[in-house]
Amino acid sequence: MSDARPAPASPRRAGQIAEAASVLLTRGPGSPEVFVVRRAPALRFFGSFWAFPGGRVDPRDAVLSLQPGAGADGLAARRVTAARELFEETGVLVARTPGGAFPPAVPELDRWRREVMEDRLGFAELLARLGLTLHADDFRLIGSVTTPAFAPVRFDTTFFVAHLPSGQEALVWPGELDQGRWTDADAMLRSWERGECLVSPPTVMMLESVRGRAADEAPARLGPLLESLSGGRLHPIFFAPQVQLIPLRTVALPPSTHTNAYLVGRDPAYLIDPGPNDPAEQERLFDLLDAQCASGRRIAAVVLTHQHPDHVGAVAACARRYGVPVWAHRLTAEALRGRVEIARVLNEGERLDLGASPDGAGTWYLEAIHTPGHAAGHLAFYEPRYRLLLVGDLVSTVSSIAIAPPEGDLAIYLDSVRRLQRFDCRLLLPAHGNASARPADTLRECLEHRAKREAQLLEALRAGPRTVNELAPELYRGLPDELLRFARLQILAGLQKLQKERRVQLVGDEKWELLGERQE
Repeated sequence: MSDARPAPASPRRAGQIAEAASVLLTRGPGSPEVFVVRRAPALRFFGSFWAFPGGRVDPRDAVLSLQPGAGADGLAARRVTAARELFEETGVLVARTPGGAFPPAVPELDRWRREVMEDRLGFAELLARLGLTLHADDFRLIGSVTTPAFAPVRFDTTFFVAHLPSGQEALVWPGELDQGRWTDADAMLRSWERGECLVSPPTVMMLESVRGRAADEAPARLGPLLESLSGGRLHPIFFAPQVQLIPLRTVALPPSTHTNAYLVGRDPAYLIDPGPNDPAEQERLFDLLDAQCASGRRIAAVVLTHQHPDHVGAVAACARRYGVPVWAHRLTAEALRGRVEIARVLNEGERLDLGASPDGAGTWYLEAIHTPGHAAGHLAFYEPRYRLLLVGDLVSTVSSIAIAPPEGDLAIYLDSVRRLQRFDCRLLLPAHGNASARPADTLRECLEHRAKREAQLLEALRAGPRTVNELAPELYRGLPDELLRFARLQILAGLQKLQKERRVQLVGDEKWELLGERQE
């Protein structure tokens, strides 16, 4: 469960989906090579990840027409976006002269590219100046993918295949992107499997579809999968090889609407935190797991980070369906006694064998880390091969975590977060929200948020003794009444921490005051 702190501001309102386009640029017809770009590490959305060129639809993209067959599939604006983003990010201009030829890479093209990137020259104006038009057939449709609702930043992205025009070359200029290169799907995926790079999950899905094949085959090979995703099938989300994030609708505390389960490994594989209790959502999970088992993944156990309802709703059903035991910390087992049978107790430092690593380079395992504070038996897991931290409810990327006394203890929780800072981590995988490729920053920001809340609490108490009920509407202004009870728990957790530190004291049964500042 997470508390009601809003997520960091995003470029659009919560729940809003931005339209976007992306391009699989190939060397030419029949070529297996595609051009991939790496997003700069400082970017919050997929920073440090390799992906295909692309970006958001600009309203001005809709004014350009395409030849021939403009708008036949209703995606004319997205094709324009694909052409514009491809030009801005790689310098490749897939547009034609009246005679049907592509423009050569003349020196002036770099200057015009810079002007378009800096919004000093409109893309439509550039095409008009050069007498060029965009042709729909130069951007073959693969299909569209919408980011699942678990993520705070969402895109409806349409993917296209385009060929590099003769006489042009792709080149990335440092900025939002810091690298670009030609590669084939197999080489890129092998590099990813060796842990040498991060690749965005949609890009992994696209590359897998054309591994060992010509990139031109992407529309035919991906069509059925993309159609099933639009029909409600769970997305194949892999942030690391054989580490699958499975976002599932659960009854979670707003703003969270989903809890991420994880399927880690192949033979054996462990299913972590299957949380939905809704039968329909459980069926979506079973469909995914059945397919994974049919592909050769062997589920060895259901593993729990802790016992909260949005993490255990499908545990018993999964254990029955796949004939596997449930593993958890001793304190989690005690909390679930009579509801879920825990067959194995996991202790601090215990290793869960994953067999051979995906690239066959050696042994592979998850290490259990006891991280209490949110829940007494809470476990996080460290995976050293790809340097992953699966943090459960210790950290969220959509909100801060609820610390609910008497089980929740803020001082212990903060110690657990600080402990995770010691791990050499490249990706943080939470139970709520998207993965973070900025794990050190994510953990630091979590601690800074708690420090800010504590400072606000101390400042409020300087006005005199206050009750928790009096503090809640002041410290959580604008919070809906139905969520104020959770705010009161957060305040109580903060007061209890300060009381242990002898910085505040309870006056009577309800009022709290700063220690040593009581007014006579």
